Amino acid sequence: MFLIRRLGTSLGNFGRCQVRTATTIPKDTENAVKDGLQEVENDPINTAAIEETGEDGTQKVKLPYNEYTMKTLKLDQYPYYVEREWWKHGNRMTFWATWRMKRDVLRRESLAEYGPERMRLKALKYNTILPQALRDECSERLTHGVPQYSHPSLILNMCQFTGRRRGKIKPFRVNRHIFRRLADHSQLCGVKRAMW
Repeated sequence: MFLIRRLGTSLGNFGRCQVRTATTIPKDTENAVKDGLQEVENDPINTAAIEETGEDGTQKVKLPYNEYTMKTLKLDQYPYYVEREWWKHGNRMTFWATWRMKRDVLRRESLAEYGPERMRLKALKYNTILPQALRDECSERLTHGVPQYSHPSLILNMCQFTGRRRGKIKPFRVNRHIFRRLADHSQLCGVKRAMW
């Protein structure tokens, strides 16, 4: 039998092992399997405290912060990536001052996704060395294959508090009224009211 650690979708599956059988086991691996059994018995993830939370009975596992846990959960390997549920697109709280701000956010997301492709298609369209048929195909894909919202000139730089487009302080992304109010109350890093 080979022991295989299975990482499931719920956190409660971290401590469980799935046993699969094989028809032939080489003699060299019998000792490794015995060592694996002893390792699983001493596994701190199996002995971790499990709490039931939520209405659907989901389980949360409290794991100790040590080298073994980091290796087991593969958090010590590049890329160091832990996905946070609350930061996904539909789950985080988003409040926009105006509808124009929300539209601008959607345009920025579209530009981030299709911007490189749009730039390459535009370069191929205006390249005079290429054959005309290829240039026409790139022009067609540029007008019909890429969303209209992905055009970079549609991105509006506006105040992130009020949605106002005029009188912005660019490094802080706020307009002059909000900038003054925040600076007066010492809520901006590196900024204080001038006194002489």
